[in-house]
Formats: sequence, C-alpha cells, structure tokens
Amino acid sequence: MCGVFGRFAWSAAAPDVEALAARVSLLRHRGPDGGAYWSDGPFFLGHRRLAIIDLSDAGRQPMATPDGRLVVAFNGEIYNYVELREELRARGYAFRTSSDTEVLLHGYDAWGDDLPSHLVGMFAFALVDRRAGTMILARDRFGEKPLFCWEGAGEVLFASELAPIAAHLGDAREVDLEALGGYLCLNYVPGRRTLLRGVARVAPGSVRKYGSSGLVFERRYHRPSPADDRDVDAGDLRAVLAKLRARLDDSVRVALRADVPLALFLSGGIDSSLVAESAVRQGRLERAFCVDIDEPSYSEWENAKWVASRLGVELTRVTLGPDVLDDFRSIVAHADDPNADSSAVCVWRLAQITARDFKVAVSGDGGDELFGGYLTYKATALHAAATSRMGAFARGLLASRAAGARAEETKVSTSYKLRRFLRAAALPPSEAHFTWNGAWLPDEAASLLSSDAAREMARGAIREVAGAHALRPRPSLRELQLADAAEYLPNDILVKVDRMTMAHSLESRAPLLHPDLASLAFAATSRFERSRLAKPKRLLRLLADEAFGPRVSAAKKQGFSIPIHAWLRDRPNGRALIDDLLSPRALGDLPFLDARAIARVRDRFVVGREPLGFEIWGLLVLVAWVRARVLSSAARDPGRHSLERVELAS
Repeated sequence: MCGVFGRFAWSAAAPDVEALAARVSLLRHRGPDGGAYWSDGPFFLGHRRLAIIDLSDAGRQPMATPDGRLVVAFNGEIYNYVELREELRARGYAFRTSSDTEVLLHGYDAWGDDLPSHLVGMFAFALVDRRAGTMILARDRFGEKPLFCWEGAGEVLFASELAPIAAHLGDAREVDLEALGGYLCLNYVPGRRTLLRGVARVAPGSVRKYGSSGLVFERRYHRPSPADDRDVDAGDLRAVLAKLRARLDDSVRVALRADVPLALFLSGGIDSSLVAESAVRQGRLERAFCVDIDEPSYSEWENAKWVASRLGVELTRVTLGPDVLDDFRSIVAHADDPNADSSAVCVWRLAQITARDFKVAVSGDGGDELFGGYLTYKATALHAAATSRMGAFARGLLASRAAGARAEETKVSTSYKLRRFLRAAALPPSEAHFTWNGAWLPDEAASLLSSDAAREMARGAIREVAGAHALRPRPSLRELQLADAAEYLPNDILVKVDRMTMAHSLESRAPLLHPDLASLAFAATSRFERSRLAKPKRLLRLLADEAFGPRVSAAKKQGFSIPIHAWLRDRPNGRALIDDLLSPRALGDLPFLDARAIARVRDRFVVGREPLGFEIWGLLVLVAWVRARVLSSAARDPGRHSLERVELAS
C-alpha cells in the first residue's frame, strides 16, 4: 500500500518538477517508509512507499525495466504476483526483485493494455511507456484502491487522494454543485464525480490510456457479474457450498501474502469470523482487533471475544467513546472526497491502535454485497410489495406522516427503521433502495441549497444513480447486489476503509473481494436465497454453522455504527461541533447552502430531538471538508520535499 501522484503533459508547458515533488509529500501518511519521483519530459511519477512485500531498497518506486522503457508507480498489492511471476519467467522474463511491482512492468510488456485483467488484488497504478510516449492509469475491479484524475489543457494529473491535485489547482478550486445533491442524499459522492469540481474518479475495473493527443481510450475490463456455474444451475447446494469454502480459502491464502506480520479486524459477525477461521487454519493470523463502543446496544465485543477464544487468537479490545469526536477534523481531512459514513470513526480508532504493531490488517468487507447480507434488500422487497398496492397520493401521504414520526435512538431500533422506511414511500423501489443507508431524500436535500439550479440537480440525484445502474422499477436481488457492488461498495465502504486505515499508515485487505469468489457468490446467492424476507446471507450462514455453530451462524446482523444522535446532541464535544460548523457565521463561507434551512434542521435535532444524527453528521462533514479542502490556504502550498529523484537509462 502506498500513495501515487503524477502528471502527463502531452502539450502543456513543462512542469515545475520541484513543485510536483513537493505535492507528493501530501501523501506521506500513505507511505512513511520512503518516497521518490521520476521525471522525463512530459512525464512525472511520484511515489510514497509503505513496504509490505520485498522490504529491501530493490522494491522502491517508481520502478523501471532495465532498459528504462517502462516506468510504473503503484499503490496496492497484487495477490497473484507469485503465479504471474512464474508464468512470465516461463516466457523468458528475468526478475531482479521479489516485489509484486516488477510483475506489472514485465506483465505490461507481455500483455500490453490487457495487463489489469490478469491481476488479482487491489491496485491503482500509472505505467509509462517512454518509447511509445503513452501512459495508462488502471484501477482494480471493485475499487479498493483509489485513483483520481484531473484533465486540463494538454495535461492530466492523477493521485491516490485529492490533496495533491487540490494543491495544484490552487485558487481555482471549487465545489462541484452537480455532485452536491448526491452527497446530501447518500452521505457519499456517487458515481465518477467528486465534490472538487473537475476532478473525477477513475472507474473501478477500468483502464485509461493517454498519448500525444490526450485520452486515447477509457475501457472497462471488469464489471461485477455472476459466474456461469453448472452446480448453481443444477441447484446442488452441497456442491456449491464446497466450492465457496474452497474459493474462500484460496482468497484468504493469496490475500495473506506479505513480508510483515498481519492482523485482522474482527467483529464477531459472519464475514470477519469466516475470514479469521480460514486464516487461522492457514497459519497466518497473528492477532485480532475489535472495536468496543461504550454503549451496550452498539457493542460487538462479546461476540468477537467468543470467536477469538474458539480460534485461539489473541484479541485486542479497542474502546470507543464520544472522545473520538475530538478527532473529527482530522478524520474529515483524511476522508478526502467527503465521506459521511459515521462508522468511519470506528475504523479510524481501530486503525490507530492496530497500526502501533502492524502494517497490514485483513477485514471481512464485501460479504454483504456478495452474499446479499444487507437488510436494505429486505426493505426494498417490502417497499415494492407495499407500494404496488397504493396510489401516488397514498404513498405521498404516508411519506409526509413518517417524516414527523418519533423513533427510538438505540442501535437499529424497529421504530427508527420503520421511520426511514415510510419516509421513502413516495419513491419508486429502485430509487428508495439507495436511500435506506443515506441521509436526506431528494426533495429534502434540495431544500438545503440556495440556488434553483442546485436544487433541481438534487431532486434528480437518486434517480440518476438508479438509472446509472439500469435498475428496473422493481429490481431483483441480483440487480440490487450488483448495483451495490458498483456504487455503495466502492464509493462508501471502501473509501471509508482505505482513508481511515491509510491515515495511520495501515494497509487493509478484503479477501472476500477476490474475483473468483465474488462471481460465484453473485450467481449462487440469488439461486439459493429462499426469500428476501428470510434471514439474509444463507450461504455464508451455512458455512459459519459448520465452522462455529449457531453462536455465529444464527446471530442477528449488527451493522457497524456509533450512537450518533446522542453523541452529537448530548455530549459537549458533539454540541461544540454543531455550534462551530453549523452556525450562521460558518455557513456564510458556503453560499451554495441555505443557512436558514440548515438552522431549522439544527433546531429540529437539538431542541426538537428528532433523530437526525446521520443528516447532521453529513452536514458537519461537508462544512469541515469545504473549509479544509477548498477554502484553506494551508492546502495550497505543501512546502519543500525530501524525495529522492530516480534516474533511469535513457
């Protein structure tokens, strides 16, 4: 895991190499073990290193082929690098290092632009062919590793995080109002956009190629999809479970490849417990860490402790209380493109403690998307069944009544879930699905904005997201899984995990996102789930029952969240955040927001005690992010650098 920043200027002015190198330093937290850059004519590649595989200086980047023709800067891990190295050796390629980075260089020479389709892992890289005068940007299948790009007149900049690009833009930085509505609705920015105008994400599973006249092509080499499997088609549950178990073990085996010790994030839930059990059997799990929230209904400690004891794994308890709000501004600064998933504070503290002793942590992320584990799938099925019997007027009336309904604020209380369910009654099921884990409904988000144009874009934000994934009005379970794997997973879950772990120089790996396991899971889940109204994740529950019995397999899904309503409203540091960031004075710097509308929301939460914690959190993150990333002069000049320049054969 590392950080990359670079530039290709096919017709722009020659770069200020020292200024570009200084901007690489903004990624130091992603790579504290060293940094270097390479520059030649129109090309600049910068790299910060977190040494995981081949800890020697031979593994440093940017790395080049012996003749200097190909140069790469790479963030991530290639899990199947051992197998690829042997395949390439058989084709006559000689290796000088034991790093996975070198596989990219020889792999590109062998397979050209098809290289990413041969890779299993999490990665984002820039690879320059000096002879051809081209550069490719590539990103892994599910978007575990981030990669942003900005195209100007005759140039493209790319980076692992927004900070170096924002520094380059200087006073030209602006909030993208077209992306703002989606953020307010979902508490993350959907699709390819970011909140920094003109800066986009490189799509997961895609390659962008640039040449002497600019962008040559953008190509998707992967989209989440189900596998064609004979046993799935035949309905042979026993055979499918055996395949899933074997693929899970293989996924964990290759994801545990490292030259440093590994830890595991353990919640005691099905996903992380199965990953832990496989890792223990394969002898690669050193220690586990569990976050324990100081509110009983939110704590997962007892379940995690039981699983760790069963597996004979040392478990470290990471306590989390409202004092973590003191880190709010640091959390937002590292969240990069604003991500208002409040569970980020859990990952922040978990990574903070884990990083004291480890460089790598393995997680169970991806299990809910692959195996249909979210309660939102049940909610969408219920919504479709209920609203199909109602007229538009009745649905609208139900939604308006739900908006003022009271709800308990304990974790996943029935009344709170019912309130969120009913308030989306006026939306089609395909759009309502994206609101279950979000914040504001489209009309509500629009009411917080000051201009007619911004309000209109907000009203269509969720419709645009649903349309981008071609969801039918009453989508199937498989459609929802694939949409979440292409939207919610890369733009919320994986953003949260990457930024919060890398803030502490800790690499996080998600073995469940191995493409072979994922494609089988997508196929098998829709075939073997008895009903969306039954307990979700039947296939993983059956595997967990074999490994642990009903203590894990029959456990109620917990989710990963904090007591956000109480911490923000009733704790001094929470109230201080609201008073500072949502005051009329603070909002004066954000003219695109309607300060009076936000004042009413603040009063509904603080005085009226409406359960609007997630909505308030999203506003707090937004204001703090704009201050730090757009308005702050501190982000414009990263200062001097201490990077070494890499010299290559000409």
